[in-house]
Order: sequence, then structure tokens, then C-alpha cells
Amino acid sequence: MYDWPEVRHATRDLESALQGALCRVLGLSEGDIRPWQDGQDLVEAWTDPDLLLSQTCGYPLTHALAGKVRLVGTPHYDAEGCDGPRYCSQLIVKRDSSHQNLEGLRGHRAVFNGSDSQSGMNTFRHAVAQLDTEGAFFSDVIVSGSHLASLKAVAEGKADIASIDAVCWALVCREIPELAAQVRPLARTASAPGLPLITSRRFSDGEHALIRDTVAEVLSAPETQQSRERLGIHGFSKLSSDDYAVILKMETEAAERGYPVLA
Repeated sequence: MYDWPEVRHATRDLESALQGALCRVLGLSEGDIRPWQDGQDLVEAWTDPDLLLSQTCGYPLTHALAGKVRLVGTPHYDAEGCDGPRYCSQLIVKRDSSHQNLEGLRGHRAVFNGSDSQSGMNTFRHAVAQLDTEGAFFSDVIVSGSHLASLKAVAEGKADIASIDAVCWALVCREIPELAAQVRPLARTASAPGLPLITSRRFSDGEHALIRDTVAEVLSAPETQQSRERLGIHGFSKLSSDDYAVILKMETEAAERGYPVLA
């Protein structure tokens, strides 16, 4: 899910290590592996019974994918706002914005990446719901399609605020400093478990345990240290679906406060 062009080489190296290790423990050959197809519908790919390993977002995990995939666990990222397997979002405004808090953005324009995003939508909605809101809070809400597009919209003045995944914000600061220099964090949202790794429900309990243990080993192996450091990965937790219930709680709290839709 963080496979940006700037870090694609590291992503491929880590994918190769994971694929090789999983093939060994599950008795698969390289010929058994069908590569990910660019442009493939994500939910369709994630729910494919042949799925070996992929990363998704916590919001789809608790909604469109609920009961349809098996949770493997969650990487730890070295980014401001991350703590073990948990992460938050940074509320981003333009560098020269005079606003100092979220309340000050009432009546302004917001942008978010997509309606199925925990970091871009759900946690943003939850943050706004903590304020005294009646109906729409923003004058306009734009759907950008990606965190990077949301950041560019804020930098270009097409929107006034965006909620950006803490890992994406760290990547921008490190990999696209010219964009990071045009915006700044205003505040942080509440935290939740980060982007989980998932596998198919076709695997038995024993195979699922093997997959979890193997992923944990690869994400701590000296052989993957260079690629993991490039991607900001420094640990792994074997979480359960109960750990992700906080995402549903955020959604429920926003609705109970009369703010069911980011608007």
C-alpha cells in the first residue's frame, strides 16, 4: 500500500523475500505464484481465494473484507505519529496557512483520498465530529483518489486541509521534500492499528500460523534490513480482528455525534 515509485525497488526486494520464504514453508514453487496485475480491482484481488499475501487498509478490513480474508498482522513503521503497530493521520494545511487548529477550518474546503480510507476519511470524520457540528462542517469536500493527490491539492490551494496517513507523510518528507515544504501538519488524529497484511481464508489454521510466523521472521531478518529501512518498517505484530474494532468505534462515535458523513 506504500508502493510509491520512489521506493519501488525496496518494495520489490521485500516482496521477493516474503514470497520466497512463504513458498518454502508452504511447499509452493515459484511457478505457483501469479503476479499482481496492475489496475486490478483491489477488493476483487484481496478476496481472491488464491491470495497469498497482500496489504490492505484497516477500513476495508472491517467493512468490505470483513469475514472474507484472514488477518496476518501489522508492520510497525518508523514515522512520527506511529507507535508499534498503531498509526494516526496528520491534518495537513498549506505552509503559509494562518490556521492553528481544526476548528478554524470550519467553512473551508477539505480533500480526502477515498471513502474506504481509515486514514484519509474515517479518522478525519472522527476528528471533525469531536467539534460542535450541525450538518456540514466544510464548504466543499473533494475526493482526490490518493494521499499524494490530496497533498498536491492542498499545496496548490485547491483545498485547505487534508488528513494524511502518518507513513505517507513521512514518505513525502523523505522522498518528495519539495512537496513537503509547501505544506505543514496542523494536528494529529486519534490512532488505530495500521495497514494490515492479509491472506486468503482458504488456508488452514496451521497454514495461517505458518504464514504469520514466516512474515514475522522476514520482517526482522538481517537480509531484509536494507529494504525495510528504506520502507520505514522496523517490526511486526500478530494482531487480531478485535484490535481493529477501534475503527468501527470511530465510525459509530461520529454518527452518534450527528456527523455520519465527512462533509
